[in-house]
Amino acid sequence: MNVQAFINNISFPKTIEELKYFVIYIGNYNVEDVLYNDEVEWTIPKWAMRNDIVFFFHAKTALQTIRKLEILIAKNRETENATILLDGLQHARKLYTLYGGKIFAIGKVLGSPYHIEHERNEELHWKGKIYAEIGEIVVLKNPIDISEFSDFIMVSRQSAITPVLGDDFYRLKEIIKSKNIIPNYLSNSKANPMPFNKINSQNWLIVTKKYRRAFFQEIQFRKFYVDYFLKIISDKKTIFSECACYKDNKLSGYVDNCIWLNNRWVFVEVKINFDAERNLKEQLKKYTYVLKVILSKGRCCYENIEQEKIIIIDVNAIGIFNARTDNIFYVEDLDYIKTEADLNRIKYKIIRLLEN
Repeated sequence: MNVQAFINNISFPKTIEELKYFVIYIGNYNVEDVLYNDEVEWTIPKWAMRNDIVFFFHAKTALQTIRKLEILIAKNRETENATILLDGLQHARKLYTLYGGKIFAIGKVLGSPYHIEHERNEELHWKGKIYAEIGEIVVLKNPIDISEFSDFIMVSRQSAITPVLGDDFYRLKEIIKSKNIIPNYLSNSKANPMPFNKINSQNWLIVTKKYRRAFFQEIQFRKFYVDYFLKIISDKKTIFSECACYKDNKLSGYVDNCIWLNNRWVFVEVKINFDAERNLKEQLKKYTYVLKVILSKGRCCYENIEQEKIIIIDVNAIGIFNARTDNIFYVEDLDYIKTEADLNRIKYKIIRLLEN
């Protein structure tokens, strides 16, 4: 099975207030959620999908944070619940001894990611709002230290997520397999690299059929799939990108693409995953009922602009947003677009939907 994979770097509480949150109110650390549960709800990248592989990693920098907090509390013994917090830090040290700087567990994404709107807890250092259920978690009997894979995978310090792509995935899998019994979903998985240099206007539909879900950046998806798609369904071969939209003479936003279709300018917005987008409809409304659009430098348009409907596309499907009804209608799953005849069929289906 072709999958995507990523390392999820589980960090440690950064402040005394955050430490209190885990030690006193929650009763355990994030690492323990993974250690003692077969399934968890966890932050993931919005490009992840069902059956993708998660490598859980306990941050190597956690020990520095533990030491810092121990010193702060020791200097101020009047800190509320100081004894309990110091005991909690001792427990954290034991966890670090076992798992710090190591991949210690593996899991499988059970469903598509979704966006959770919840009140921001200022005590917590992470800001992720995209989650999915991670299941079939296997804790490794012999965790894999970062020194064993740091020569070919650089674990991100800026993000909790590090993609593990192509050959890097196979190398990491073999290292884990050499020291542990691994689950079948990892053993049978494949993560082939996207052959960007081989994609062209003649073969894009065939090549991306196999690799489409490997796009984890919108710019990749736009360049190697959406641009080709739009050039075929558009009535003019020129497509415009990053078009400035104006309402009441004020800039409302930059829509990803604009194409000429059925005697009007139609906007197209590109995403990796609709379901993981925050306030998707509100984003799309910025490009409805516009008075002016700048297609390119020196080319401005005031007429024949589709006002109510926007084409939307992600790595899974094509849809149309209708501002009048505030609904998104899913036109077609991209898996069913296999030939040029399918592209023509979709074009006229979109036209009918724009007219209704």
